[in-house]
Amino acid sequence: MLYLHSLLLLLSAWTAWAGDEVVLEANESPPYWSRTLPGGGLGSELVQAISDAAGLQTRIEFVPLSRMIEDRDNNDLGNPEFYMAQQEFAAIIPIAVSEVSLFYYRPHYQQPPQITSFNDLKQYKIGVLKGTLIDRRAFEQMGLHFESSYAQASLFKKLKLGRVDLVFEIDLVGQQMLAELFPTLKTDFFRQPLPNSISPIAIMVDADYPHAGEIAKQYRNGLAAIIADGRYQKIVEKYYPDGQLPASWFENLQRFQRLYTF
Repeated sequence: MLYLHSLLLLLSAWTAWAGDEVVLEANESPPYWSRTLPGGGLGSELVQAISDAAGLQTRIEFVPLSRMIEDRDNNDLGNPEFYMAQQEFAAIIPIAVSEVSLFYYRPHYQQPPQITSFNDLKQYKIGVLKGTLIDRRAFEQMGLHFESSYAQASLFKKLKLGRVDLVFEIDLVGQQMLAELFPTLKTDFFRQPLPNSISPIAIMVDADYPHAGEIAKQYRNGLAAIIADGRYQKIVEKYYPDGQLPASWFENLQRFQRLYTF
């Protein structure tokens, strides 16, 4: 009887949370997260596939990045480095990886910028998305100059107008933005992937979110399931030129999964 009573309590707790909708917040940044792309973008498609495999109901809400960082009680989607200093999470579940590139507009230069060290950046005004520069004051004290914008589109428009010299942006996001804004000027923009800039894209479940531990376990199981049955790779390949993932994609994903297992 005691066993049956415990089992009934467990089933009751499962029912109470499993049927509830989990709300995750993302910043508009195509092709990872977007209201306008089919399926919501690469990240959104992965989250929904993971949720389906896990038997969870998940809704993604789009919020400005700065507001996501300031909110200490929400569930976030994106790079954990932007949020961990401000918020405690019950789980961080890497689901994809990204790489940062430096972008510039060729017609503004007789010779391409030569960026081989930190000091080479001091002569340029650098465009960054507001909220992504974790310690701006420290960098400015080192002699770097930044201009922030709330949207990626604004950054790349400033780049073309010469209001900023360089833009730091996630490589795939920058490529998508340039294709949308300046489809006939593709060869006028140059991108240079930055070494050691690979970061995870993760589901982050707030420490005080109801049933956070159980939800995180389901998300992890769902991720493993879609990787195993091939759905994961089919989703991600759609967003890369010629369907070719970076060679070290899964190696880096596994590395970040080990790093954020706690």
